Amino acid sequence: MLDKDPVAFFLGLVKLREQGLDPVETGVIPGNPVTKKVKDATRWASQQVKNAVDAREDWLDGVKNPSRNPIEAALAANEKRIDRLKQSLDAKKWEKNMAKVSPAEIVEVATKLGSGVYSAGVEARTSKIQKRVNELQPLVQDVSNTIQGMSDKTDADREKRLLTARKLMIEVGKKRAGV
Repeated sequence: MLDKDPVAFFLGLVKLREQGLDPVETGVIPGNPVTKKVKDATRWASQQVKNAVDAREDWLDGVKNPSRNPIEAALAANEKRIDRLKQSLDAKKWEKNMAKVSPAEIVEVATKLGSGVYSAGVEARTSKIQKRVNELQPLVQDVSNTIQGMSDKTDADREKRLLTARKLMIEVGKKRAGV
């Protein structure tokens, strides 16, 4: 089977492991101490973390000195992004990956990082936040001016104001998105 259809063979091995069976112990794959093995999961994961931590300065240097304009490269790859997004949506990858996460894991990571990571991330984006608020503020002011100019004498008037405010904020979102 391996020579005829390696994908089917692989999927068979995956199915065995999903059932809690080891392909070597079940005799599907012969045990051979000379055969190259993939690193055990603990060693593999710890090496990935160590290598990523050790490469932090290289990462920062790469961000500061990109080999090409990252915005232009991202825009040039837009069709690929759309294709991959469609594939991901069709395969329900987001839903499947969310099923692998627990609230306890989220809390564990946040606790290890500490609240300073959050505030440092926000502070590092101060100029970006200011730029976005500069774009948003006049639009929201126009929404407010429009709503303030509407009658609020009856319940029907107040309801109309609320619904209009919602519709106008949707329009603000569209304006900001360039729609």
